[in-house]
Amino acid sequence: MPTHYAASEVLILLVALWTAQALWRHKIFYGALGIVLFGTAAAFGAVRFGFGLDNENLITMHQFVGQFGGLIGLILFICQLMIGANSGHKWHLWHAGIAGPAILLALFLPSTRVTLFLIWLLGLVVLSAARTPQIALRGPVKAALAGVMLVNVLVLRQASWLTPAESWHAVHFVVACWLLAVYTLLVAQRERI
Repeated sequence: MPTHYAASEVLILLVALWTAQALWRHKIFYGALGIVLFGTAAAFGAVRFGFGLDNENLITMHQFVGQFGGLIGLILFICQLMIGANSGHKWHLWHAGIAGPAILLALFLPSTRVTLFLIWLLGLVVLSAARTPQIALRGPVKAALAGVMLVNVLVLRQASWLTPAESWHAVHFVVACWLLAVYTLLVAQRERI
């Protein structure tokens, strides 16, 4: 793959470094860790494409961290929102009880990763819009921020109307925007917008 594919990976990496560090300073640890996982996948991609490394092990690791790490990151975002929402111990147990087997399923059956990611992404949208009174944004704004990634999953990921390079960069640009949106959700002030 051409070296320019590294550019959008570097964009994600820079956004992830900035947002993870800022979340950590705010003591939003699960959110920071989730973003670090997305940044790690981007770092593998930046090295892989930036240096033209077509090593099969690096390709496999990049794909694994991108898909499996992305799912874990999304689960961590939901954990962080649940903590902030004071949703109660019962809901944390339910989430852990469902997330644990889903993680194992995604680990041992890679074909389930995109479906599980989509399920957790929809969960993030619903939780953000309906169950986060601690975030002083209006429900539709919170849903839109959480749902930015849906553009990738539903529209750009397999877009036949884009060239492979355009699709690659569009998907990665939206990931970077989504990480900024997740950051906004996790640190939103009590002001209504």
